[in-house]
Amino acid sequence: MIAERFAQAVLGAAAVMVLLAAIAGCGGGGSYWEYMGNPYGEGTGGGGTTGPGGSATTPGGQLGTVDRSHVDPCTEPLSRKFVTISMRNHCQDYIHYFLVAIAFVDVDQTDPNATIPTLDDTQFPDGAVCPADIPLYTQFGYQFISAGQRQAFGDYCIGGPALVYFHRAGQFRTIAGGGPMSLGSAIAPAQGTIPTYDEFFTSAGAQIPVPDLIMWHNPGTGEGGALKISSPRLNPCDPGQTPSGAAICERDAFYYVDEGDLMSGSRQLGPNSGRRVPREIQGTGCECNPLHGAYHILAPSRVTATGAACDEFFRGGRILFAFVRDDRTPAFPQLLWRVTDAAGSIAHDFDRRAGLPGG
Repeated sequence: MIAERFAQAVLGAAAVMVLLAAIAGCGGGGSYWEYMGNPYGEGTGGGGTTGPGGSATTPGGQLGTVDRSHVDPCTEPLSRKFVTISMRNHCQDYIHYFLVAIAFVDVDQTDPNATIPTLDDTQFPDGAVCPADIPLYTQFGYQFISAGQRQAFGDYCIGGPALVYFHRAGQFRTIAGGGPMSLGSAIAPAQGTIPTYDEFFTSAGAQIPVPDLIMWHNPGTGEGGALKISSPRLNPCDPGQTPSGAAICERDAFYYVDEGDLMSGSRQLGPNSGRRVPREIQGTGCECNPLHGAYHILAPSRVTATGAACDEFFRGGRILFAFVRDDRTPAFPQLLWRVTDAAGSIAHDFDRRAGLPGG
């Protein structure tokens, strides 16, 4: 089934190559899949099995036998329309992160009045959002992109109907010059060996309306402008542009900073680097499944922990993100995740090389 769906996605991509041929592949600083009219960016959901050697990410069961067919999101109970997220910092620096959640509205292709985004022709997988639940998302803070519209976000182009949530708009603090309690898109340093939790994504967790994609990406706007290092893509919604920008797995995701939001360490990757990128984040396609994009992906509704691909999270499940700073060689992810499904079964645990306790 996975191979068949991958083939469908490839055919769907080929159908739009004439429109988007000017956008280069991943290594050249862009990809036609970066137009996010197809919910799953650079590939198709599923198919990955495990992270690099030494990773504790579990491959699950026989992926080929798992039921990955679409379930109408309007039939999902309320408890499965959310995912619970916690974040904690294990290092001695402040973390300034840029968290983006992207959800696509389920589109009925048989409706002659439906406007289907360019790369959504195969509807693989279908959107996570029931049209009637759009207010649930907008009340939380998602911004709605209507059908037929495209919106640039940093290096990406997002096609509607979709919803985008950018946590705290990437602000380091909610009040300029305030103390630790004013932190916005940031986490204070650990207290010795005791990690510090995010003020919003606390140890208890914050429930957010479930997205199709979770992405760590500094769009280079607002307070992220001074920190951004990787070269941006210009006009990402213009299919005729000259290929530009950093490769997707090398774009800025989060930073180690001091209390004044000044980068702690070098600006380049490597020992004592002050920034991290998607390939250094456990559970992104960059880290564990090169067919996929620089983000985490919502698993199909019928999939449970035993059948999860390496980059998938769950409806009604939990994600615990943990930031570390360790420059040993060989390197391991510096943002790790522990993922459980709606029943509480562990799908992915922290990379064992980090030596972190569980949730």
